[in-house]
Amino acid sequence: MKTTQDLNYNEAIELAPGIFWVGFYDPETTFACNPYLIVDGDEAILIDCGSFSHFPIVARKVISIIDPSKISHLVFQHMDPDLCASLPLFSQLIDNPELKFACHWRASLLIKYYSREKMNFYYPEKNDFAIKFRTGKTLGVLTAHYLHTPGTINVYDREQKTLFSSDLFGAFTPVGEWNLYADEKYPEQMREFHENYMPSNDIVSRYVDKLDKMDIEMICSQHGSVIKEDLIGGAKAAMRNFKYGAYIEE
Repeated sequence: MKTTQDLNYNEAIELAPGIFWVGFYDPETTFACNPYLIVDGDEAILIDCGSFSHFPIVARKVISIIDPSKISHLVFQHMDPDLCASLPLFSQLIDNPELKFACHWRASLLIKYYSREKMNFYYPEKNDFAIKFRTGKTLGVLTAHYLHTPGTINVYDREQKTLFSSDLFGAFTPVGEWNLYADEKYPEQMREFHENYMPSNDIVSRYVDKLDKMDIEMICSQHGSVIKEDLIGGAKAAMRNFKYGAYIEE
């Protein structure tokens, strides 16, 4: 397993063919934020573009891969500022009048407040739960309502068997110990984040039931680390058994 010493986090990192991590590495935080770029030919889709302060780094990495004008969709898997606040900056950078803002309609009610301009929203749930590239490549979309917001969605790349899981499978990691790729300790690192941000075992278990029916070889969370292959089963099992709603007692 590669560690922070083996990877150059100053550059975009290709996780699978056409899938790039374009996030910001901060060794002083316990809370990683991970935007992802999916490229298919001369078109790209940017998932959870990030915070206002991370924009210069994320934008530089995106530009190193593709001309921003080739981005057809900005995908927002929910409405929090850590993944939406750079929306107006990316809208200017992309400068594409056909740019679509893909999110669930429930999330769009709040996401629209990140911009002073009229937004061209694209609702996957009204389009066969799919986001399509011009080539015909199709990303699946599944709902993850209340995990941790109404209107949360996840994106699934069928070709690469990769799930973009938003806050789910995220984690707090000790300062200076974050790695892009999860290791055996990661399911336990997920505990504090999930128990404080996710609502109930029932809702989480129903979500994991959906995943059990899918062919997933990589999970790319918006917070935390990328989970690959043999660690996925353990992460799903851990999610079923956390004590949710811990914040209620504090």
